[in-house]
Amino acid sequence: KPHSHGHGDHGHGHGHGHGHSKEKQDRATRLIEYWTKADQLRDMVPGVMEKTNNILEGVKAKGQKDGMVMDAESEKHVRKDILKEALIREVVFRVQRDNAEEQGNRSTDGGILATPAGFQGSLENLTPATIKSLMERGFGLEDDWLDSKVVGKLYKEMELLEFDGKFIEISNERMRGTRTDKLLWRTLDQFDREKQPGLCALSKKMMSIPFELNKKCSLLLQVSAHFQLAVYSADHAHCSKHLDGGYGDRDNGRKISAIFYVTDPSRDESHGGALRMYKRHKNPYELEKLTPEEAKATEDATDEVDEDLVPKPGRLVLLRSRDMPHEVLENRRKRFAVSLYLFGPPGPGDQPDGYHAKR
Repeated sequence: KPHSHGHGDHGHGHGHGHGHSKEKQDRATRLIEYWTKADQLRDMVPGVMEKTNNILEGVKAKGQKDGMVMDAESEKHVRKDILKEALIREVVFRVQRDNAEEQGNRSTDGGILATPAGFQGSLENLTPATIKSLMERGFGLEDDWLDSKVVGKLYKEMELLEFDGKFIEISNERMRGTRTDKLLWRTLDQFDREKQPGLCALSKKMMSIPFELNKKCSLLLQVSAHFQLAVYSADHAHCSKHLDGGYGDRDNGRKISAIFYVTDPSRDESHGGALRMYKRHKNPYELEKLTPEEAKATEDATDEVDEDLVPKPGRLVLLRSRDMPHEVLENRRKRFAVSLYLFGPPGPGDQPDGYHAKR
């Protein structure tokens, strides 16, 4: 059965003030203390050591290519420095991930509801066909959602982030073979307006999505300003079949996942890396109307593929986090993606029979 990712980057974009700052500081301190405990550090060792060895081998190979051979004493010191940096990055990665998830899990907090009347800007960025497909089929897509020139800037900006080593592997998931991409989390205020105009433009437009969906579908989605940036390398990077959210004990608050593709214009289907969408899971509200036999037949059909979506540059995909199993097929040409997880309570908008898209 598809697993549900328990972590990701989420959050909201308001609620400033002394109380909020103190709460944020206390939460960060608690998470740092947790992830630097001896048993947690011990669990990180295999992945961090693997990463350290890979980086060290790369450094040695580059040195040999330039005619420089590292002696044993130098290698010892370099290994120590790499190990320290890799461990710090792993701790920071986990703290940021959990901090973002805790913020996102407050899916019933009315103070962060994306109220359409409070949004300044256009709420006509999604076509009726996309919204209808999202609500009834479980996913929808928009092509050329951003101008191609902006997408071109985005690609260069994300390449610079990659060259600077900002993207981090999820070591435990790589070792299990469930995903081999690299991730980076950023909030809107962490993007540089001068150096990253493309990311600023995209993030602001993506932040309008929960407001527009609430206006047209009444999903009770939250404001969100935490973005997950991903890079899939050309060496068959992939992400196994999973759900982004769930119900009951598997409910992490995610309701809608928004994914924007930043890829080379010359990319085609032969380069792989497609987003494979499986048939939509029936949710608890639909299952309770079925007989046991019908429910079993529904469960047996969940491995049926619905469609493979090519990661075209400028394509936006929306999917229902709790209901839509999906995976990223093996990738053969580098591609980037920016995701925004939108949180909201299960129930509103989860009953397709009663849904009617507003025109």
